[in-house]
Amino acid sequence: MSVAHAEPATRHFEKWLAAFNSGDKAAIQKFYGEHLGDANALTARNLRVETCGFDLARIEDESDRSFRALLVQRCFPTLFRVSFSVASDGQTLEEFNLQPFAMSEARVLAATRDMAERLAASDAFAGAIIVARDGETPWTYSVGTFSRDDARPITADTPMFLASAGKMFTAVGVFQLIEKGKVALDAPLSRYLPDYPNKEMAKVTIRQLLSHRGGTGEDGVLQREDSANRAWVRTIDDFIKLNGKRPPAFTPGSKFDYSNYGFILLGAVIERVSGESYQDFIQRHVFDPAGMTHASFPDLEHIADIPVGYSTFFESEPKPLAATDVLPWRGSAAGGGVASATDMLRFFNALGSNVLLSAETRAMATAPHETGWYGLGFVTQGGKHPLWGHGGSGYGMSVAAQRFPDDKTTFICIATRDMACDRVIYAWSDRLFGLTE
Repeated sequence: MSVAHAEPATRHFEKWLAAFNSGDKAAIQKFYGEHLGDANALTARNLRVETCGFDLARIEDESDRSFRALLVQRCFPTLFRVSFSVASDGQTLEEFNLQPFAMSEARVLAATRDMAERLAASDAFAGAIIVARDGETPWTYSVGTFSRDDARPITADTPMFLASAGKMFTAVGVFQLIEKGKVALDAPLSRYLPDYPNKEMAKVTIRQLLSHRGGTGEDGVLQREDSANRAWVRTIDDFIKLNGKRPPAFTPGSKFDYSNYGFILLGAVIERVSGESYQDFIQRHVFDPAGMTHASFPDLEHIADIPVGYSTFFESEPKPLAATDVLPWRGSAAGGGVASATDMLRFFNALGSNVLLSAETRAMATAPHETGWYGLGFVTQGGKHPLWGHGGSGYGMSVAAQRFPDDKTTFICIATRDMACDRVIYAWSDRLFGLTE
């Protein structure tokens, strides 16, 4: 539908809609780079795939400097609103919002399935999704196979790599030791690792490690270029040999900086205090009591029954490639174990029923910290629909695992394609908690 008016804001809308609906990567990036300061426009490009574009339903308001209209998504028709204002330079678009209207739960689930199927058809999704509302039978959906050469179907009971979602297990393990009086939240690392190589880093507290405010940096094995380190780093002691001489990147506690190595150090605390390996401790104190029967920490010699992840290495490759060569030796305290979607639902249920932690400890761990989105080992969010949980993202692995306590709903997605679950959970939550007027 052509827009007849010639107001400046309206012309910007026409150009945006034409670029977006074209589906052309260069055209979308050009518009978003010139007008919205987002030269990569990855979110917009993903949304184009997920929606198939938009048709104009009705202009609600327009002027020289502002525009608001209703749009209809072409795939699985859904009502959206787009709105923005034009800055004084006449080019920059400010307060650009593109949001769907809320839908019924049944329709949201149908839309989620529709989108997952379309992503799977383009090799952008393979995995399992569970949406569980308290007291009701969980809704499940799965698609894809173990690999391009293994036709076994992925199901909700198939263990898959968790990436950083495993940080929740580490946090629970630390808090279990805190509840037993064996670890103190504000104690320095040196209390539990008195022989830690760098004495400045040893001053970092357990709280700072849990909240990514310790300046501890990366662990040196997770990037594609870290192959030399992956060849020998297998244990937490190996991680410390690799990174232990490094001082904090900034004054601990002064700012947030997401750190995988910080959680490796928490794993070291668990090992030193409990006398068990990190993996054995989590198996006995988290997986087993929660009933997570498919969860484990297999090493690279025992992953034949784990689906293969396929990655574009975050757009550096033209098509997804098997990501097995970039896997670390074994899952660690920073993440990387395996579990099924059913396992993860059981984990959330065990936390919610105080099987793993007391209600008071769980509330402390999942309360928003200074960052506004990360607590103590858990991603958190306040507002109208508060949530807690954790995602995971790596080469050929994607996880979204979140609990919405006020809405009495848990969302689990585990997939074997880059960022796949991020796309699914945002589409699900945006439509469930979307605009109402």
